Amino acid sequence: MEIKLTYDTAKDKYYLDIHSGKQTDTVTFYGEYALEEYLRANFDFDTEKINKLYTDMRQIKYI
Repeated sequence: MEIKLTYDTAKDKYYLDIHSGKQTDTVTFYGEYALEEYLRANFDFDTEKINKLYTDMRQIKYI
């Protein structure tokens, strides 16, 4: 399983892509708190793993 995080600066939304096998699911969050609670509850992420995900996060920026 692979998890990728994208942040859309204009819409202030987080997109969490969850790749497992040949299927990809995308979950949308309107804030860090909801995203972090989801990661803790569904993937047993701790603060260190969450911070790593933020570090590797893609950002969609509009010019």
